[in-house]
Amino acid sequence: MTDSKTLSNSNTENQTSFHDFDAEDEPFSFSNYRAEDWLAFILFWLLALTVFSQFISRYVFDSPLGWTEEIARYQLVCLGFIGSCIGVRNNTHIFVSLFHRWLPQKLSHNIYVFVALCNVVFFALLAFFAWQIIPLISIHKMASLPISVSVLYGLIFGSLLILVFRSLQYFIQVLRSSTPVNPDDVFTSCD
Repeated sequence: MTDSKTLSNSNTENQTSFHDFDAEDEPFSFSNYRAEDWLAFILFWLLALTVFSQFISRYVFDSPLGWTEEIARYQLVCLGFIGSCIGVRNNTHIFVSLFHRWLPQKLSHNIYVFVALCNVVFFALLAFFAWQIIPLISIHKMASLPISVSVLYGLIFGSLLILVFRSLQYFIQVLRSSTPVNPDDVFTSCD
């Protein structure tokens, strides 16, 4: 939940203003990327290869591969969940910041704590429900391949576990802090 209130409370001498459009990017480093970034990168290119093979087989060879449409759909679902892991890690999910800017610092911090707790509970419930549905759906197979649909739900469950872990990291960091936390400060020391 990064906003102007959060940025103004952190080290202002080491950070540029978010209004500064001429700010230079920091140099590239592999250490800036976490496991979910690499999973999303790999899954994105697998999806691109799947869609490209569908395109080539359909329009060049006039013999479409039937399995590519279904697999591409499942890859896109998994990519969406992995992308949400990145969003939670960076704390860039959508929220309404209309009134907390005018609230007292302590009340604003308490709202951050409550929202962070709600995120942990929500993602934990989603993971619990995904865990419950995996054995129930294991008898169903994909339409085009003899693979159980529970494999997809297993990947979603793994993504939800990452979501729980990242939101729990943020919740603990917000509890330890007396002011709202900049997400860059949370995850640079956690991994």
